[in-house]
Amino acid sequence: MSNSNNKIIGFKPPTTDHSAASNEEFWTEERRRSVKPIPMPATPKQEDHVAEVPQPQGEPGHTPHGQGAAKEPKPPVGPRGTGGQAVPTPLVYPYRTCGRLFGTLPGGGGFSGSASLISPPNVLLTAGHCVFYNGGWNGNLAFYPSYPVRPSTDPEYKFNYSYLACWTAWSQKSNFAYDYGMIWIDSAPGNQLGWLGTLWNASTANRTWDAIGYPGVPNPPFNGNAMDQAAGQYGGSDVSGTFILTNDNMSHGASGGPWITTWNEPTPTHANSVSSNIDGKNAISGPYFTQDLNNLFNWISNPANRK
Repeated sequence: MSNSNNKIIGFKPPTTDHSAASNEEFWTEERRRSVKPIPMPATPKQEDHVAEVPQPQGEPGHTPHGQGAAKEPKPPVGPRGTGGQAVPTPLVYPYRTCGRLFGTLPGGGGFSGSASLISPPNVLLTAGHCVFYNGGWNGNLAFYPSYPVRPSTDPEYKFNYSYLACWTAWSQKSNFAYDYGMIWIDSAPGNQLGWLGTLWNASTANRTWDAIGYPGVPNPPFNGNAMDQAAGQYGGSDVSGTFILTNDNMSHGASGGPWITTWNEPTPTHANSVSSNIDGKNAISGPYFTQDLNNLFNWISNPANRK
């Protein structure tokens, strides 16, 4: 962990949380249509700030990716809905590891964001503000892979959650370098859909990323109802511990969507950041992943910590 003041905290939803109960359908089609994209936090412009290139805090590390057992669709199914740069094959790996995340805010009201599978069975990666927002834990979370192209009869249509975790640097300090969180789901969709590897302490030089998410803003061109993507390279952020993805015009609703890149493979399959905030230059910024990303993954993967 980075320091003694930064700790991992977790949350087990109460029995009154409808989405945690698999026998109750909280996210009806009407509710899903009515939600707004979760507001992406914004930071004030810092006139005199000189953007710093995030420096690795150790050797690069990664977890492996996997394609899962599901067969590739023939022909691939395209998106329903109009997005800015809609992913044409949301049911094809690695895009099928990504999905739309629905939930309710601590103060009430529904929201939608984005998330991705990062382990064979149970772990989702998303933004910290998609699990902990304005002083409280979000509730009624449900993950819809490849939304909205899977029918409700598909066994991989929707997955409920049973546990949340993030760093106190986010929950208590709103430190955007830690604006990421993880969600434990009791089902094991990754075995079928596959999962993204994760990558931390990686050099940003000569690297490209593919941001995936469900932006609903600006509308048009986005409407939150199609998986979108934006490919770009490193850009300096005026928020410490974060960086900008050039050419990324997604905004609210893309929160938590992975920025995937390559690590010893020809195509990008490793999550190396997530869509986090709008910096003072009005650009989308994401946290630079350090070893703490893997520390959080190992923590939530330990059954003793999810009690």
